[in-house]
Parts: sequence; structure tokens; C-alpha cells
Amino acid sequence: MKRFKQVVISSVLVCMPVFALAAGKAADQLDKLLGDYSHFSAEFEQVTRSNDNLAVAVSQGEVSVSRPGKFRWITSTPYPQTIVSDGTYVWIYDPDLEQATRKPFSVAGNNGAAHILNGDVAALAKEYDISLILNNDSEQLFQLLPRSDEGNFQSIRLFFVDGVMSELLLIDLLGQKTTVMFNNVEVNATLSEALFQFAAPEGVDVIISDTP
Repeated sequence: MKRFKQVVISSVLVCMPVFALAAGKAADQLDKLLGDYSHFSAEFEQVTRSNDNLAVAVSQGEVSVSRPGKFRWITSTPYPQTIVSDGTYVWIYDPDLEQATRKPFSVAGNNGAAHILNGDVAALAKEYDISLILNNDSEQLFQLLPRSDEGNFQSIRLFFVDGVMSELLLIDLLGQKTTVMFNNVEVNATLSEALFQFAAPEGVDVIISDTP
């Protein structure tokens, strides 16, 4: 039943037209929802589809977030990858490539899901127009549209159930859709600061980039 519900929600995220007017206080409402936690951890399943809606990649892993600015995004299957932010830099480590890249932290970075979970709504509002397009007693759906054409996404949708983020939909500039579904969510559980530190293993090539 849970899996069926996730499929239905994902379809809503992708297909639902925007009937609601942009709410002037949508950013405040989003800030209130995200402001209810300082730590967030969950298992995730991520499905990426091409612009003709064919599934092209499915991955699974775990995410940990400590607001503001810190996150750890570990993909376990099909290809291992670790993305870690300490709030100043973001490290992307690909064990199979024996390569680690360090970039400056940016709220509009490539891993949109992790950045959104960080909950810096004021920073998001500088990059995106935020509207609330579904709102009832237990569910809220927000849409974020970029203010400029220099970002990585043409739209983002955030779906909350009972005040907790359940799914994210990110559509990139080529029309590729990535849906991230969260399971076994824990809010405000104690997280070690060591989770958000990264040291490249010995023998790994390290690339330092000035571009987020």
C-alpha cells in the first residue's frame, strides 16, 4: 500500500497543473514547515525519467541533514557516491572513479534535494519564486520556479505529509524529471558532527573547483 501511495503521489507531482494562484505568504509557510526541525534523516529512493517520461535511472541511499548548511547524501545503489557539505564546501566522492571534488556550498547547487532539505528558505526565495499549489489539513505542495535562467532547474516541487517532507520533484533544464521519495524519516534525532566532515581517502584524486 505504501508503494502504491508513493506512485500516486509521484504522478501528482509530475502531472498536477497549477490551479492555485501564487500565494504571497508561500515562502513563510514553507519556512514554518522546514523550521520545525534542525536535523533530518531518512532513506531515499530516487527515480530519474527522461523528458518523454521513460525511467532512465533508479538509485537508493540515505540522507542526513543538519541545518543550516550541512548534509550527507549517500547513494548506495546502483553506483556508490557520497556528497557531504559542512556548510562552507561540498565534497563529491565517487569511489569507483577514485575521485573527490570540492566545490563551494551554494543553495542552488546540483543536489537540489539536499539543499532544499537544509531549509534556508530566505536563500531559496532569492533564487526561486515560491508558490503553494495544494494545501489541506495534512498535505501541502509547493512549487519553486527559478527567477533567472542561470540555475540548474526549470522547476521544483516539494510535497509534505503531516508536516514532514515526503517527496521532491526536480525538473532540469533538459526536461529530465527526478523524483526523490523519503522513507523511515527521523526528525530532530541527534546527529554526529562527524557525519558532515569529509577527508579524501589515500590515493584518491582531489579536484578543487571554484564553481558551485
